[in-house]
Amino acid sequence: MMRVLFLVLLLLNLLAFAFSRGWLGTPAPEGEPERLTNQLNPERIVLRPAEAPRAEEAKPKSPEPAPAPEPTPAPAPVTAPTNEAKPPAAKAANGADEACVALTGLTEAQADNLAQNLRAATAAVRATHETATAPSSWWVHIPASGGKEAAERRVAELRSLGIEDLFIMQDPGPNQYAVSLGLFKSEAKAQQHLAMLQNKRVRTATIAARNTVVHRVEMRGSAAAVDTMSASRVVRQSGATIGECKS
Repeated sequence: MMRVLFLVLLLLNLLAFAFSRGWLGTPAPEGEPERLTNQLNPERIVLRPAEAPRAEEAKPKSPEPAPAPEPTPAPAPVTAPTNEAKPPAAKAANGADEACVALTGLTEAQADNLAQNLRAATAAVRATHETATAPSSWWVHIPASGGKEAAERRVAELRSLGIEDLFIMQDPGPNQYAVSLGLFKSEAKAQQHLAMLQNKRVRTATIAARNTVVHRVEMRGSAAAVDTMSASRVVRQSGATIGECKS
């Protein structure tokens, strides 16, 4: 029995050795080359080249056109400043520039007499008698109201406040029974006096300018003729003050 078993084992080993050597058929693939040779239908395997990109995709995209730059506005032309036209100077009768002087400090009669003498002395200048009003003084006062009795009560109140330089106007007219508190030759002095009265609780005082009529003689003509007449005996004897015309 042991002998039979030994023979069977030996036979099996021989079969296994023959199979591993391929003597009994194709052995199992030993590696990658042999596996490739054993693939079924190798002629069906086709290697295709990679597909070319589509024409639309292959074509390079053209760059988008850049936006056109905005046109730079041309600078406005610089115009040279032009001088304003000045009115031409007045001309005398002979074509020369006209001059003017004012003769002031005259009474009405003196101004009339001087103008007539200048016109009689020469035709080269035009002499005219001009008048104007100008403030000559500033009056600090309490306006009239309520008649004489009311004015006397105001005076009593003012004296109780220590104000003594005052009097009641008696002349008929709109200022009758007004209480006069001072007359000044400059407005500044009048304002200063009014402020003092207000500090003493005088609330109804005010300032009024007193105007006077000013008489003057104006001489117009060529500069040479005006200068000659300004130094003439007629002007010197009048006692007038020589100054410039206002217009």
